Amino acid sequence: MFDFKSFPELQTDRLVLRCLSPNDADYIFEIRSDFEVTKYNSGPAYTDRQQAIKLIEKTLEGFASKKSLYWGITMRGNDTVIGQLGFNYWDSENNVAEVGFDLKRECWRKGIMSEALTEIIHFGFSEMGLNRIGAQVSAHNTSCKLLLESLKFVHEGTQRQQYYENGIYHDLDLFSLLRCDCDGDFINHTCIIINR
Repeated sequence: MFDFKSFPELQTDRLVLRCLSPNDADYIFEIRSDFEVTKYNSGPAYTDRQQAIKLIEKTLEGFASKKSLYWGITMRGNDTVIGQLGFNYWDSENNVAEVGFDLKRECWRKGIMSEALTEIIHFGFSEMGLNRIGAQVSAHNTSCKLLLESLKFVHEGTQRQQYYENGIYHDLDLFSLLRCDCDGDFINHTCIIINR
């Protein structure tokens, strides 16, 4: 069972999922300052590099406190962060976590997030002992919802007018993937963990 003693760097065919560091602030700022990337996130696009530094600090604090686990996404052979994903929180008592992610716009529609998300789902079920992985998505974020559905996430319902932003109330769609939904797809998989 994963114990947070060392950060679990993961590899896929094309990607390395690694720990973020303060050196990644420029990459994170580039991603999060793009309105097209962040328009369905809660909160506006970044306008200051310091916001990226604070986000990285928050991810590192989440790992240190054993409450969340977030990876930077890089292509194999290139250490530049092109996105991030992970578990926003982990309730180890109930074996539940919630996933979140974003990706540099130039990397959209290349299967990168699907590949990265598949790997951390494997990790969640096999290494963290998760039974349920949840996701909350703006009702307007069609691409994200299609991605989740392609990975067998089930739409559980909609929280109507759940958050207020830019003078408008927004609906939030709730998705989940249960261990029993997977038919072994995500369970019978060995994650490549570099620094185990």
